[in-house]
Amino acid sequence: MRGRILSAGGTTTSARSVDSNRNPPCVTTAAVKAGPSAHLVVTRGPDAGMRALVRDGVSIVGRSREAHLVLSDRSVSRHHFHVHATERGVYVRVCDGAAPLLVHDREVVEADVDVGDPIVVGDSVILVAGTSDEGAPDSQTYHGTTMNLPALLSGQAADVRGLAAVFALNQAIARSESIAALETALAGWAKVQLSCDDAKILGVSRPPPQAGDDEPVLESGERGATIFVPSHGAPTGWIAFATSLPIAAVKDSLRRLLVLAAALCTSRFAQIALLHAVQAENEMFRRQAVGSARAFLGTSPGAEAVIRTIPKLAVSDSTVLLLGETGVGKSFVARLIHESGARKGEPFRIINCAAIPENLIESELFGHAKGAFTGAITAKAGAFEAAERGTLFLDEIGELPLASQAKLLHVLEAKQFERLGSNKAIPLQARIIAATNRDLEEMIGAGTFRRDLYFRISVVKTEIPSLRERGDDVTVLATQILEDLAANSGRRVHGFSRAALDAIGAYPWPGNVRELRNVIEHALVFGDGPTIEIGDLPPTVGGAPAAAPPSMRQEGDVTWVGLPMNEDQLNEQNRQAALRSSGGNKTRAAALLGIRRARLYSNKK
Repeated sequence: MRGRILSAGGTTTSARSVDSNRNPPCVTTAAVKAGPSAHLVVTRGPDAGMRALVRDGVSIVGRSREAHLVLSDRSVSRHHFHVHATERGVYVRVCDGAAPLLVHDREVVEADVDVGDPIVVGDSVILVAGTSDEGAPDSQTYHGTTMNLPALLSGQAADVRGLAAVFALNQAIARSESIAALETALAGWAKVQLSCDDAKILGVSRPPPQAGDDEPVLESGERGATIFVPSHGAPTGWIAFATSLPIAAVKDSLRRLLVLAAALCTSRFAQIALLHAVQAENEMFRRQAVGSARAFLGTSPGAEAVIRTIPKLAVSDSTVLLLGETGVGKSFVARLIHESGARKGEPFRIINCAAIPENLIESELFGHAKGAFTGAITAKAGAFEAAERGTLFLDEIGELPLASQAKLLHVLEAKQFERLGSNKAIPLQARIIAATNRDLEEMIGAGTFRRDLYFRISVVKTEIPSLRERGDDVTVLATQILEDLAANSGRRVHGFSRAALDAIGAYPWPGNVRELRNVIEHALVFGDGPTIEIGDLPPTVGGAPAAAPPSMRQEGDVTWVGLPMNEDQLNEQNRQAALRSSGGNKTRAAALLGIRRARLYSNKK
């Protein structure tokens, strides 16, 4: 509350609710000090639109014709409160026998009220407005503050107070993410809004005596009344509100408000329980995924080297560059690094730099402000911003245009970025992991990749081995993938036949793990037996004839070599053989030769 609550002597004290046994006396002219002028403007109630200028000295607000601001509101006393101008607004004090005022959702008997703050008296709302001159209130202050909660609510003052209290409770418990936090928020709300001494969530084996299904139960204690309110659906069943009031002084309006508070808490109980269940389920799935991921990598020396590296990368915030052929599982390893570290509970965002048009890549990375370019009808957060404190995985970073490479380098070095069309700097909190299947050093020599960016993203480099380099991992991975896919295939499959496993182990897998997964999914679709047979596999894997022995080879055979032959001729022969074997697929041909795709064109081994 911006206005400060004052005691009868004029000293500043903390805000207090009304004591029902105390009626403050009317303030006298000598009790206050005159200040600058201010306006009182009635914004709600029967007299809406009326206004009065408060000058030096004490003025009266009420229904009396002697009042400085005369109200026709029947719920207002003849002499309801005194007011005089101060440096920041006005000072108000309730007269003897009059009902308290409502200032910033709290009942007060005296208070300093700042310009722009509303005062609820009876069924009327009065706004304290500044003065731009001696004749009229400051229009900017007047129009800019009528959206305060008490000024928006109409009806009986008790309803205004009740609705304001309900809003305050809803805001308090909405931030609670545990039962203990909710109980603390509820107790604080009850003390401030209702002057209750405490509020407890009770666990009782049976309801208190004379408890109905929907009615609160009153029990007197040493310090006053304790109101038990049923909270159906809550883990404990009841909420107890302790007050210093005798039972006879507890009004029905307070009972209704406490029942409503219990209903709001019941709803929040259910939300908290659901939230915890979802969090537990997510954690279970995450642990299962990490556990299966470690097994999924295999037991070959290359796979074990990656497994030993992942924990070291997970505890670091350094930028990581993952290298390897397409389909080896670079995005899989990046997610495993994320899930194994302290950022596991934060977002994991993937940006495929090769799949986004060049004119949109910067908007996807950095976001854009409204109107930044044609079609930007709303502001949008980019991947850097959406990743928050998690991990941003930049896949195929070698496909990033040079202009975007320069901006990415600036972001990584400055640790901040700006949306397109905005000059507001946003701090970079996410960790960056990049990956590529291209030879970045070769691209640097060709002028298509920035050397400085390469050094910035390759703080830590990790090579993911290809599937043909992992030996028996192929059959282990095939079995694992089959288990994962069979559950949703509609088939009861128990494994592979010996012939199918042999074919899988003999195939070079130029597409690596991605191709292996596609082949097994193909076999599940076209097969119909309890096991995967060699005939269920695609012809390229299971249907290719075995190589003929040397004595039977003909010159037309792609593996035939005529000697003598120099190195260039041998390399060209190998290149042509690989292209024929792969059906003209250059990526697969390069994989068969064990070279990068770019070297396929240079005729160099």
